[in-house]
Order: sequence, then structure tokens, then C-alpha cells
Amino acid sequence: MRKLALKIGIAMTAMMPVSALAVTAPRDDIVTSGTDLENLLRTVGSWFFTIFLLVAIIFLIWSAFLYLTAAGDGTKVTKAKTALIYSIVGIAVALLAGGLTQLVENILREGVS
Repeated sequence: MRKLALKIGIAMTAMMPVSALAVTAPRDDIVTSGTDLENLLRTVGSWFFTIFLLVAIIFLIWSAFLYLTAAGDGTKVTKAKTALIYSIVGIAVALLAGGLTQLVENILREGVS
């Protein structure tokens, strides 16, 4: 598991300079008002939510693979079940975090009734 995480980390680090090449010319008015800031934060939050959910789903698939390849070995089955529980918790946290932002936004806009 550590080797996989290390490989993913190395791959992501190696791809970071490629994403820098996608930068367009800088704008002078990135954030000029509260609405711009709100849109920027919403976009960043949306990206983080999507990435977190994708990683959780990848770990769900990985835990299913671990379970299928356990071949009845008790320690491997336990490891796979633990990974499955963690991935399900990760998906639940991602979904709750996405819903929580909407809930807070609605409360701040309309107030509690």
C-alpha cells in the first residue's frame, strides 16, 4: 500500500510542471469584488471535492481488488475489509462536505427559520 501511495505521489509530482504549461496570460482583475471571491472559492471547493471523491472511489476499487485477491487468507481479508471501510468513510465524508457547503450557504443567505 505504501509503494502504491509512493508511486502515485511521484507521478503527481512529475506531472505538476505539465500543469504549469497550461497557464494563460495573467489577468489584472482576478478578484475585484466579493462575488469574484465567492466564485473563486466555489470553483476551488468544487475541484477539491471532485478530486477527493475520485481518490476515495479509486481506493474503493483497490479494496475490492484486495478482497478478491485475498484467496481466503485471514489477514489479507481483514486488511481488505479495513480498506473498504476507510474508502466508504472517505466517500461519505466527501459527500457530506459537499452538502455541508450548500447547507451553510443557504443558512447564511436566508437565515435559520
